[in-house]
Amino acid sequence: MKRVLYLAVIYLLTCLVGTLIFATLFMLSCNLTMFVTGLPTSFFSSKFFFSGVLTTFPLACVITQIMLVLYQVRHPGSKRISLIMYAFFGILSWLLLIPIDLKLINRYEADLFEPRLEKTTSGVFRKEEHGVFYYSRVSDEGIADGLFIDTTGFLGTEGVIVPFFNVPVKNESAFPYSDILIKNSLQPPKLVTYPLAVYAALLTAGGYSVSLGFLSWLAFASLGLALLTGYGLQYASSWKLASVSCVLTAVIVIVFINYLYYMNILPSVFKEISQKLSDLTPVKDPLIVLVNCSIAIILCGFGIFMGIYRQKNDTILEANE
Repeated sequence: MKRVLYLAVIYLLTCLVGTLIFATLFMLSCNLTMFVTGLPTSFFSSKFFFSGVLTTFPLACVITQIMLVLYQVRHPGSKRISLIMYAFFGILSWLLLIPIDLKLINRYEADLFEPRLEKTTSGVFRKEEHGVFYYSRVSDEGIADGLFIDTTGFLGTEGVIVPFFNVPVKNESAFPYSDILIKNSLQPPKLVTYPLAVYAALLTAGGYSVSLGFLSWLAFASLGLALLTGYGLQYASSWKLASVSCVLTAVIVIVFINYLYYMNILPSVFKEISQKLSDLTPVKDPLIVLVNCSIAIILCGFGIFMGIYRQKNDTILEANE
C-alpha cells in the first residue's frame, strides 16, 4: 500500500509540476515573440499560460512515465505492484488524459495562439539581411520614414545611406518574432529548437488523429505503447546508470522514428509499404502501428526475460550467502 501511494504521489506531482513549469516557459516564449523594442509588455499572460498548459500537458505525461521507470531503477521494490501502477498510469494517460487534452487544443486552437505583432517602433537601428534600417517615424497604420544603410552591397554600393518616406513597414525577416532585435538576440540554438519541432510535429499528428475518432487515436497511441514498454529496460544491467541510459535511449529512438514517419521523410520504400498496408486495412497509418507494436513486443519480451534472469541470479546469490 505504501508503494502504491508513493507511485501515485510521484505521478500526480510530476504531471502537475511539470505542466506548470512547461506552461510558464511556453508563456514566456510567447511573450518574447510578441515583444517589440520600445513597446510595453507584461510578464504574465493568462491566455498564453492556458495555451501552455494544454500544449505541454502531453509532454508532462510522457516525462512522468519516464520518471516512474527511473524511480523504479533507483528504488527497486515490489515489482508486481510497481508494474501494475505503471500500467494503470500509462493507460490513464494515453487513453483518457492525453486525448482529452488534444481535443481541447483542437476546440480552442483558433483562440489559443495569436499572430506576432505586425508593427515596429522608431528611434532604433535594426540590422536585417541586407543592411540596417532606422525608422525616424512610424505611424499607427505602419507607414514609416527613415534611413536604410546598405552594409552588403545590396543596392550596388556598400555603405550607401538611402532615405525613404511613407514606406509600409514589413518585418517578415523577424519571423516568428515581432522584432528582428529580439530574434537576433534570443533565438535559441538548434539543440533546443529541433526537439521542440519534433514535439510540435507529433502533437499536431496526435491532434489530427484524435479528431478522426477513437480507432485512429488508438493507432497513434501505439507510440505510447512502445514508450511504456521501455519499462522492461530497467533490467538491462545490474549497473543502474546503464539501465537509465538504455531507457532514455529507447525513448529518444522511438520518438524519432515516429517523427520521421509523421513528417513523411522516410525513404521511398517505406512509403510504398505504408501505402500497400493502408489499402489492406482500415487502420490509419498501419506501418507505424506495426513498427511501434513490434518495438513493444521486443521490449516487453526483453523485460520479462531479464526480469526472470535477474531474479534467479538474486536468488542464487542469497542462497550462497
